[in-house]
Amino acid sequence: METSFQKFYLESIKKGEQSLIFSNTFIQIISTSVVFSLIIYALSGQISFLLTGTYEHSVLIKIVSLLLFVDSLSRFPMIAINAEQKAKIYTFINITGVIVNLIFNILFIVILRKGIEYIFYAQIISYLYIFIISFVSVRKFFNVKVDFLTIKKLTKFAHSFLYYGLFLISLDIIDRFFLSYFYDESTVGVYSACYRIGMVMNLLISGFRTAWIPFFMTMKDEENNKEVFSKVFSYFVYAGMLLFLVIALFANDIVRIHIGNFYLILAKDYWSGLVIIPYILLSYFIFGLYTNLNIASYFENKISYLIISSCCGFAANILLNIILIPSYGIIGAAIATALSYFIMFIVLYILSQKVFYIKYQWGRVSFIIFLSLLLYLLNAIVLPVISGELIILYIFKVFSVFLLIFVLFKYFLPGFWKVKTVKSV
Repeated sequence: METSFQKFYLESIKKGEQSLIFSNTFIQIISTSVVFSLIIYALSGQISFLLTGTYEHSVLIKIVSLLLFVDSLSRFPMIAINAEQKAKIYTFINITGVIVNLIFNILFIVILRKGIEYIFYAQIISYLYIFIISFVSVRKFFNVKVDFLTIKKLTKFAHSFLYYGLFLISLDIIDRFFLSYFYDESTVGVYSACYRIGMVMNLLISGFRTAWIPFFMTMKDEENNKEVFSKVFSYFVYAGMLLFLVIALFANDIVRIHIGNFYLILAKDYWSGLVIIPYILLSYFIFGLYTNLNIASYFENKISYLIISSCCGFAANILLNIILIPSYGIIGAAIATALSYFIMFIVLYILSQKVFYIKYQWGRVSFIIFLSLLLYLLNAIVLPVISGELIILYIFKVFSVFLLIFVLFKYFLPGFWKVKTVKSV
């Protein structure tokens, strides 16, 4: 519904149409959230037994049902603020929401010594804060006017994203099931813990996705939009590969940061899984490239392209996990994820270019990808040779990063800050 709202909200041109779309989407989200939360609340005992083997945790499930409802409320006004491209307000509310969450976690858990359920209460309070502040910012669009034709239009477009989302979620978690089947739960634990470090790349992806949809939708009728989209794609590659190189080279050093016997990022028991980080970084990077391609799906109403491509990635992920995990363990799972996203990207690229052709700067982006991977591989080769010479090793790593930065700004980004439309992303 969030995606459907953004599309029709940004495309609306008639007076009052934006208010109609906002109000009916919000009413629908409230209605369905109430129903789903009540179902979870009523079945809390059964859900607790299914997940934990006991009915004792049903209270936590009930709290989560309220958490999900408040989460739904808080998310939608934020999507409206994003659609309005009010970046400062959006950032302010998100940051202060995190601060509110942190304050109440410290209050409940550290000071008052409450139980684990108060972590959820702190989250609920922060969501309520976000909802109140964000709704005040967009309240002018809300009125209690139910229009079933608008609801039907929104739902018709939105329901396709349900299948797309299910494929993406399944692709993201199914490797854990195969690791558990072929190995054990401890292997899954190591894999999941190190997977989270690779999610640093996801910060870039999430930030980009937040701005991307309203940005390209507002440029739908611009004459030079394809040129801008091509440049955005190139800049995303440059930023993504620079982040990949930095995290991939220094991840082993970052996780070793500790205070006394306490490691801030990752406990020593999980360090054996650090080998997967480059593959996870590449997975998220490729998914970011995939996100760049969803322009045609919106402009030409080809949501089926997203479903087809994600289905191909999901199917490939199952097959690759079965082939790679028995022989290569967690590395095989990580490689399977990266290859699956790459297949998704290729499928969507082929389909999208047929209906909305964009001339991407493949020569430039391919060179940067090649250079970044080459610098990483050179460091991987050098590491065993000079592992005893830490100063030389760090110099080599830092030199690699600065070489990539130099190449980017010397030959690829000299006019970057002059491109106002791209800078706004």
